[in-house]
Amino acid sequence: MSMNRREWLGMTAGGILGLGSFGSAEGRVEGPKSRLTITELTITPIALPDPPLLNVAGCHGPYFLRNIVELKTDAGIIGLGEAPGGQSVTAGLEKARRIVVGQNAMAYRRFAHDLQSLGMGIYAGIEVACLDAAARASGRRLCEMVGGPVRESVEFAAYLFYRYAADHPVILSDPHLADARGSGEKALDDWGEVRTPEAMAGEAARFRDRWGFRVFKLKGGVLSPEAERDTLFAMADRLGSKAKLRIDPNGRWKTSTAIRIGKEIAKLPMEYYEDPVRGQEAMAEVREATGLKMSTNMCVTRFEHLAGALRLHPIDVLLVDHHYFGGFAGCQALGPVARAARWTLSQHSNNHTGISMAAMIHLAASIPELTCASDTHYPWLAEGFDVIEGNPLTIRDGSMAVPTGPGLGVTLDRDRLARAHEVYNKTSMRRRDDATLMKRLEPGWTGGLL
Repeated sequence: MSMNRREWLGMTAGGILGLGSFGSAEGRVEGPKSRLTITELTITPIALPDPPLLNVAGCHGPYFLRNIVELKTDAGIIGLGEAPGGQSVTAGLEKARRIVVGQNAMAYRRFAHDLQSLGMGIYAGIEVACLDAAARASGRRLCEMVGGPVRESVEFAAYLFYRYAADHPVILSDPHLADARGSGEKALDDWGEVRTPEAMAGEAARFRDRWGFRVFKLKGGVLSPEAERDTLFAMADRLGSKAKLRIDPNGRWKTSTAIRIGKEIAKLPMEYYEDPVRGQEAMAEVREATGLKMSTNMCVTRFEHLAGALRLHPIDVLLVDHHYFGGFAGCQALGPVARAARWTLSQHSNNHTGISMAAMIHLAASIPELTCASDTHYPWLAEGFDVIEGNPLTIRDGSMAVPTGPGLGVTLDRDRLARAHEVYNKTSMRRRDDATLMKRLEPGWTGGLL
């Protein structure tokens, strides 16, 4: 079929997918009817079982909270997103409805500033839902909508935590508990207690044998620095010289401690040393004294932190996270910055469902500079509790393939989502609070610098 210039311009102005609603949220100028106009925004807060993992803030549990975002367009297409949990985030997402309904999902940058003013996690959850809807409308994968992929398989690191057994009596007596988990066969998982170097070496080996990981990150800042140093040596002995090691004390160590331990672990196959201390100046001092590559998701987490980092040289690896670094758009913008600064990129993780897992894969596939294995909590998600249809996304040889379906490539399981929302309604948890449970497990715990 031929068309004249006027007809062709008319079609492209509206977009083959109907991308044509122009102007700001307040002063919108309507274009042709859009197949991507946002008509509904549904927010579902959920609570999913969390094992008693230990970190600098205390102990996880018994649930982690997330907000599932569903963005419906006038063509009936639903885009999925996932935002951090907690009552305040849920409230912010509800406020976002007045900003996004009536807007075009493909033009999400038009209302980005208004969403970011509510919170970066709120923006990220809706941005991913917009991208998912737009990609589904075009029949393409999400990574193809943002300029990728530059790789079809994304490597991830084993994220190793010291922990208590899932059926520890204090865990099972937690007042927030709202399900039927118990001891023995009714326990949430069978990982047991891991609070010694030898036990952690066993946990690492199990991650390697089950999922094929070749990079291993120890979440530190839990035991004494000396015990965590010994843990790294035990892991190296168990895993062999080809395994790459990382440790993340989450800024709990004093500068003198970080330098002393850093010099001792430098003989191991350390890929990088993540946030042993707090602040760019202290990080730069440890980097200079130890010669180890340094990484962060603490001292460079916003664009305004870049000037200091370029001046002080505290890191070699930057961990991005679309939930707090400006979504896909912000994380992709960091690529050229990292290249100019001679940094490499990786990804930070928090507890998440398969929706964020898929988003992380698509993001890593679309950033050339993201060459370090990304973190993920996904292996810690209890079996059968993901909110996506079918089996969990597959980790094979430590890597995950870019999902092949349109958009994120995942679909909500309505029954699982309803169950997770029901648990949210039953539990009294409305924000993360690792310290309270930790004080019940270890009276006198303070979490001070070591």
